[in-house]
Amino acid sequence: MFKKNSVLSALKSALRNESGNFAMIMGLTAFPLIGVTALAVDYANFERQKSFVQSSLDAAALATSKEYASGAFTGTPAEVETKLETYAKDFFEANLPSQINKEKVTLNAVIEEEEKQDSNGIPFSEKSVALDVDLEYDTFFAKAIDYEKMTSRIASEVAMGNLTVEIALVVDNSGSMNTGTSGGGTRIVKARDTAKSMVDQIHAAGAISNKENPVSFALVPFAASVNIGVDNSTKNWMDTNGWASIHNENLNWEDLGTSAGYSPPSGATVAVTNKGTNHNIAEETLSNGTKDWKTRFDVYAMLGRTWAGCVEMRKWPHNTQDTFQTITSSMTYDQAAGGAGGGNGVDALFVPMFAPSEPMRTYRRTTSSTSNDYYRSYSNNYTEDFKKSNNAFFAAPAGTYGSGLYVNNADTGQLTRQNWVWRYQNNAKSITSSKKPDISCTTKPLTELSTSKTTIKTAIDQMQPNGNTNVQEGVAWGWRTLSDNEPFTAGRPNNDIDNRKYMIVLTDGNNTYGTNNSPNGSSYAAWGYAKHARIDAGLSNSDLPALYQGQSMDTYEKKMNAHTLQTCENAKNDGVTVFTIAFDVPNGSSVKSLLNACAGSGKDQDGDQIIAGGTFYYDANGSTLSDAMASIASQISEMRIKR
Repeated sequence: MFKKNSVLSALKSALRNESGNFAMIMGLTAFPLIGVTALAVDYANFERQKSFVQSSLDAAALATSKEYASGAFTGTPAEVETKLETYAKDFFEANLPSQINKEKVTLNAVIEEEEKQDSNGIPFSEKSVALDVDLEYDTFFAKAIDYEKMTSRIASEVAMGNLTVEIALVVDNSGSMNTGTSGGGTRIVKARDTAKSMVDQIHAAGAISNKENPVSFALVPFAASVNIGVDNSTKNWMDTNGWASIHNENLNWEDLGTSAGYSPPSGATVAVTNKGTNHNIAEETLSNGTKDWKTRFDVYAMLGRTWAGCVEMRKWPHNTQDTFQTITSSMTYDQAAGGAGGGNGVDALFVPMFAPSEPMRTYRRTTSSTSNDYYRSYSNNYTEDFKKSNNAFFAAPAGTYGSGLYVNNADTGQLTRQNWVWRYQNNAKSITSSKKPDISCTTKPLTELSTSKTTIKTAIDQMQPNGNTNVQEGVAWGWRTLSDNEPFTAGRPNNDIDNRKYMIVLTDGNNTYGTNNSPNGSSYAAWGYAKHARIDAGLSNSDLPALYQGQSMDTYEKKMNAHTLQTCENAKNDGVTVFTIAFDVPNGSSVKSLLNACAGSGKDQDGDQIIAGGTFYYDANGSTLSDAMASIASQISEMRIKR
């Protein structure tokens, strides 16, 4: 809007002068030209100021909405509105460029409420923080033609509670998290405290939402493996039949009914069927004709123990994907292998983790000579190699394993004994806290998506660090908790345009794999043994993420990093926005570049970024972790600018 004295009257007065000459004619011609030019210059300046003001106003509206959503403004409705306006004005003026005169800008702030309907026709009330300013601009050049001022009303309105959010907290629970950190306390204590503050902050923002259950959290503690909970042992997406190709690694079921010292059930027979290289499945038939698939769950039962809840890394590419397979009592192996029921085949089943009892020190020399004192590195022997449950020694079957107590001390003999299944049933056992079949299952169970703030904060408090670091397993299960696929289905569909999925990954160190000089190549963890080379699949250059292409995957750390980044990229392509935090990680650590590449916005169905901008990777220490968590919470609690 322009304020002016009549330019038309000045023009009419000039035109009435009939004694004009050439100079007068030129003056008459130049007058409107000069006026238009002066007006154009001031108008351009005015539009530039409007743009600055609009940007500052949008920022103030977003910040004020987040502050209001956090519960910072308390009191009567009138008091709340006064505090809101004061906060908005201070934020707005702090962001105004210096060339704009603050005395020429007047701000108003109100909370508005609008009755609307969702896509299903269900009515709801949408709250907004509405800011507007009256901008007054004193002209400079246009004063020559009596245009003294230009004014405009500029508005910004931010809708609150228009989105739902689902957040997976993926937190390193390896042993190094017990280390002290700057700012006091240990890393795990600092991680617990800041995570709980984030939960409070985001739930506070969701309190004004018009959506049902606007905020959901899942918690995935990870170390060398992830504990998905013993209650899931009979779920139809678990490998309860022993069909996955990794299920019977280290288990020779053919020895079950023939090995010395074992007495099978009366009339029982075990048929082992080969389903490919090193892929055997075993079925036991009892005398009454009843058939039963043999699995790791059976071995736990032989030991008188219950599965602890941790699962194996699935065979590539399933370890990097949100795939699944379900099985029913009437389903055949071939049907499951073909993806019956819309699944992805038997290798998409989840396999209970089972660490076999390794050879005892007495029987693991590199040769059969008792004078050779060089021992292989086995650490997890919890059954006797040649001793029955009644403590009587036995002689190994003649012609099969040799004879005597020191039989087959060489590598092949050691692995043969390690694979004997009958040992777990009719054998002397010495299971301890440090030697057991669930040796690398060290974390508390994950918590599925929950709308209960109390539930998630209680689970956070229960986190206890122990074990090695396997970031990928944490990322994979964080993604699975957000998914609407099996194994967990609480996540909203990916095509829900009013929902956002987030994963926050925190670790304090590099991926680690406990390699050693035994024939197994490593200690046992979610990847199984190194000798099975599961980790080596999917590492051809064409399969590698861009960060690792052209590199030699010559260490287990690099291999684990590559699989981790594959998983991150798959999750982002599935719509999950990933925030990562390197917590107390020294410079030069490979995990920093990994986390930086892992972080980023999820993509929508068209492959476009869901969040156009933001900070997704944080390099934090004990003093700055709370700032990083608060920054992430602020981005997750984002509001939508309506106008």
